[in-house]
Amino acid sequence: MDIPFVREAISQLFSKPSTVLYPVVPVEAAPNYRGRIAYHPEKCINCGMCERVCAGNAITTVVEKTEEGDKVTRTFNLGSCTFCATCMDFCHGAIEFTTDYHMIATKEEDLLVIGTHIRKPPAKKAPPKPAAPAAEAKPAEAKPAEDKAAAPAEAAPAVQPRDDGKPVQDPSKCVYCTICAKKCPAGALEVDRANKTWKLDEDLCVGCGTCAENCPKKCIII
Repeated sequence: MDIPFVREAISQLFSKPSTVLYPVVPVEAAPNYRGRIAYHPEKCINCGMCERVCAGNAITTVVEKTEEGDKVTRTFNLGSCTFCATCMDFCHGAIEFTTDYHMIATKEEDLLVIGTHIRKPPAKKAPPKPAAPAAEAKPAEAKPAEDKAAAPAEAAPAVQPRDDGKPVQDPSKCVYCTICAKKCPAGALEVDRANKTWKLDEDLCVGCGTCAENCPKKCIII
């Protein structure tokens, strides 16, 4: 019999255990641990950036037409997720990584995080009211030519918002700083400061309003 090993075994009987009795005793994850994803659909602007940047193709989106609007269902498959948090980096607050590491699953549904929200169509603007009929004007007296020259020029018509909820630029206010293009999560804006051009890709635009919120001159109308 190996006496040193017997002596060590007997001494360990009276020492504290080196491990934790998990799961009887709960153990918290380390700080900044990236565990189970929490999705908050009410905060989602439906830009689709999370799905584009996902390295594991773990995010899928299904859009259904309903009477209330587009029903957007987004699914995160934790079985394919690499937990790199790139989706959260590009998100506007709808994706969160929790410290929950309890992800033992007996079926695939246990590894799916699903959230649904309704993207309502933009409210249609009421048509402008017809102008009231002008009263019969009395023949005006002839004014000197200098008065006509001093009359202010007619103001340019104001830029009107679109009915589909997508942004419109007011060229009279825009300084072409390119902030709107940098902030656009869908990459739908192209701004050329040198040539003073502002271009919207309508196929990419999701009408989230981020460009209007970040415009320093408030020249973008939604």
